Amino acid sequence: MQQQTYNKIRGFTLIEAMVVTAIIGIIAAIAWPIYEAQTMKQRRTEAVGALMRISNELRDEYSDNMNTTGFTNYTVSAGITNNLRYYAVNPAPTLTTNTYSITLTPIGVQAGDTECANYTLTNTGLKSNSGTATSAAICWGSN
Repeated sequence: MQQQTYNKIRGFTLIEAMVVTAIIGIIAAIAWPIYEAQTMKQRRTEAVGALMRISNELRDEYSDNMNTTGFTNYTVSAGITNNLRYYAVNPAPTLTTNTYSITLTPIGVQAGDTECANYTLTNTGLKSNSGTATSAAICWGSN
């Protein structure tokens, strides 16, 4: 009587592959919303930084010329606002001799940000948002 030998083929079974796929799906379902929330916060930080830089430009203009009315929509922070990917200066900044109000409106993927929505900064340092956030720290950071 002759004994048969079988070569065992090694690999993954269909069940093992399905379990691994399910685990990856569960991890992705948990991680994706966290990732989206973090990128939204980063974009908010970009908006706050842009508003501060625009405000500094206007303060510099006022200290040099004793007014801010020399600025137009195109000259007010063109370099800053052209580099913003998720916000637009809208409506145009309100400029008077010694006051200003700048509003950034979310665009593109950031338009879904209902928590902070529009950012507004005035010459007096008043910071406001039109969203549903319960705390200014959510939108403006801990400053």
